[in-house]
Amino acid sequence: MSAGDALVGRDQHRDKILHLLGRERLVTITGAGGVGKSALARAVAAGFDPAARLIDLDPSNVHETILSGERLPWDGGEPPRLLVLDTCDHVVDRCVALVERLLRGLPGLRVLVTGREVLGIPGEHVTVAAPLSAPDAATLFHVRSGGLRADPDVLARLEGVPLAIEIAAEHLLESGKLAEMLDNGAFHTLPAGPAHPARHASMRAAAAWSHRQCHPLDTQAWERLAAFDTPFGLEEAERALTGHRTADAAEAVARLVERSIVLVDSAAVDGRWYRMPFHLRAFTK
Repeated sequence: MSAGDALVGRDQHRDKILHLLGRERLVTITGAGGVGKSALARAVAAGFDPAARLIDLDPSNVHETILSGERLPWDGGEPPRLLVLDTCDHVVDRCVALVERLLRGLPGLRVLVTGREVLGIPGEHVTVAAPLSAPDAATLFHVRSGGLRADPDVLARLEGVPLAIEIAAEHLLESGKLAEMLDNGAFHTLPAGPAHPARHASMRAAAAWSHRQCHPLDTQAWERLAAFDTPFGLEEAERALTGHRTADAAEAVARLVERSIVLVDSAAVDGRWYRMPFHLRAFTK
């Protein structure tokens, strides 16, 4: 995906992170798989310093010597003003050690991290990449499809997840066909374009990547909470988790929120409500 397309609706968030990096040394972008964390981080890096160093930690790339501390994340010379560590999900503990070491030894360095969970380092500032609004989702589909317009009600079923919108657009899916594929589940295995990494090869691949990073207890809670197609509260979660090995439903939900499996529903006006993205719900069915 190109930065211009991927950043539809992200200008304010990009500017917010740039402002944060002006005064903070460590910022982490979290969010569900496919929501556009990597693209946002790249845009932030370009705006902060064109000489920023990006380390893509996707498993298809080999960075063992960097993670082990045998060499610095840049090839000699002066360290950059900004280091971006993209996709830390599967190496969180090693990223923690690396970031702590670099921040301690290089007072002028800023670090921008992306992942589905935070590092948990003191001084870390966390910002969540949320799904796109309905107008921005429509714009992204229109741009990526080369001019198609989707039925708003059908497009809403993709819940503003940029990866899902781009897959639908790349396959030039008309609204009727998109609705049919969402109904029968075929959409979730529809291949993404070659520009996407393996972990985003399809919506199912994105969900599987999250599933592999979870503790078995969390995946069990995930499977039960996936029954909710609409936002749910803690009382509903308690009923769904009856008999689950985690005695406290709030604790189970909190762990899934930490891993971006369950999202806090920002639209709720009467208390704290939660929801699970559509592709994560579908993964368990």
